[in-house]
Amino acid sequence: MKKLVLFFSIVLLTSTLSKKINAQPIVSDSVDIQPGYTNQTYYNMQNGTLSTVSNTNWDLGFQLRGFPASIIINSKNNVKLYKANKDAGQWSTMTVADTTGLITPSNELLNSDTSWDWGAFNITGDTANQFDLGWGIYDPPSHWVIGDSLYFIKLATGDYKKLWIEVLKSGAYYFRHANLDGSNETLDTLVKSNFPGKYFGYFSITNNITIDREPIYNAWDLVFTQYLNLSPFVYKVSGVLSNDSVQVAKAYPVDVNTITYNNNMLNYRYAINAIGFDWKSYDQNTNTWTIQDSLVYFVNDRNSNMWKLIFTGFGGSATGKYYFTKQPVPTASLNENQTIQLLSVYPNPASSLLQLVINSTTKLPIQQYKIVDMLGAIVDQRTINLTTGLNNLAIPLSDLTNGIYFLRVGNGENFTTQKILVQH
Repeated sequence: MKKLVLFFSIVLLTSTLSKKINAQPIVSDSVDIQPGYTNQTYYNMQNGTLSTVSNTNWDLGFQLRGFPASIIINSKNNVKLYKANKDAGQWSTMTVADTTGLITPSNELLNSDTSWDWGAFNITGDTANQFDLGWGIYDPPSHWVIGDSLYFIKLATGDYKKLWIEVLKSGAYYFRHANLDGSNETLDTLVKSNFPGKYFGYFSITNNITIDREPIYNAWDLVFTQYLNLSPFVYKVSGVLSNDSVQVAKAYPVDVNTITYNNNMLNYRYAINAIGFDWKSYDQNTNTWTIQDSLVYFVNDRNSNMWKLIFTGFGGSATGKYYFTKQPVPTASLNENQTIQLLSVYPNPASSLLQLVINSTTKLPIQQYKIVDMLGAIVDQRTINLTTGLNNLAIPLSDLTNGIYFLRVGNGENFTTQKILVQH
């Protein structure tokens, strides 16, 4: 009898949640990044388009937040980067002769397509050295990142320059660039405080100017853009990348009209290309774009609101238009009043142990934490017993390899997330 009551309770709860989801309004929306994908659009799941900006007027992007000091290149605009076989002390002797045998596709440095923290300048960092950021070495006493690498960069104009990111200190990047014969040498500076609340500050070597082009970091969830896909081979794609703490689950194949959110059945990814580009394909016989059917994305935005996202059309390079529907998704559980807050996560970056300060107002003391990697794979998962009020918790990290992870603390469908960086 108890099993029968439980069965009908579950059926009733599922039915109730389904009715709640279906009662939410479905909004049809579109984004336009112009023919040839010359622009990119920053998007907020709640409010829609925040801004559409040119994606062809910058060469370098400098990360303004966090430890990695990521520096990206504008691959959409055909900017290409190569690491010279010289150290920083040889800057003045670098010439065009040093490019011999170096300017090849196999030596090209590319932005990661899974994380904003690994720009083209960062991917050569020694993973065994927590202070090696690729383009430079972090110095703990001074808190500077001292540039130890030299580069050749090809601009959208086709011109080559030599380039040195000299130092990141006191909230400013200092970098030097010149023609290959040493002429027109320029020392430029990008000051972080000139871009308040932003994720990246941008610079055009071609025009020798800084560019403020992003909306506030906490305001956008997705960016519609053209970028380089790296696997299984490198090629340009037009797709959707997400902000670094936005979580995306792909549901396929499903009935897009009836599928409901279920946190325990969906595999959430934190990689920025979790939506990506392959929800569409090009039919060469009809010269049209086809949208993958039976495909739904569940997007947990930066405000922890869940959305059901379905693409409905794509105009390709002829128009640069994306078409989709979005629908708010209730994430109610048996106890909708439980609240978990991560008040402090330290140190971050962390080495062997991560300390958490958690405030709990939940009536369900048994919670859990999960640590997931960039692809959404769970690498550590444990049950924890919280008391109402402040809780202190130590999480061992010794079994994790160096890299970026996401810590999720909560119960069922209610959780809070924090990005962490593990560096042994």
